[in-house]
Amino acid sequence: MTQRRFYLFAYDIADRRRRTRVQRLLRGYAVGGQKSLFECWLTTHELNGLCHTLPPLLDVGDRLHVLSLGRNPAPVYYGGAASLRYDPFILA
Repeated sequence: MTQRRFYLFAYDIADRRRRTRVQRLLRGYAVGGQKSLFECWLTTHELNGLCHTLPPLLDVGDRLHVLSLGRNPAPVYYGGAASLRYDPFILA
């Protein structure tokens, strides 16, 4: 079975068109997200594909960060945040 890892994609893109293209691409992989942050469970192959596809969509001054959060990230909640009421699932 292919191992998936948890990644967080964060971006700061000034141009609306470029930002929309990046958002559409990342939404196809995301299990969660908020504005300029996307949470994705990816295989190595999927990550490599995104790392190959995303840079041509960016321009000088744009920033995109990809953070690996490990295989089994433990959620930490602050303030009024609550834990999920359901178990997330992935269709393979």
